[in-house]
Amino acid sequence: MIQELEQAPDDLVQTVLDFLHRVKAIRKTHPLAKFAGILSDSEAEELQQVIATDCRQVDVDEW
Repeated sequence: MIQELEQAPDDLVQTVLDFLHRVKAIRKTHPLAKFAGILSDSEAEELQQVIATDCRQVDVDEW
């Protein structure tokens, strides 16, 4: 990412910096911020697998 930013035009670098500053400010006050980073990589991967296999299934005859 640093290499790409070094080669990027100044206006793009400024846009990226502005975005990062907004994210940093929001992250401190966002109601879901307290949950960021609470899962390990393996837990997050397991949760993604469960969602992909179990939650994305539609049973049209269920209703």
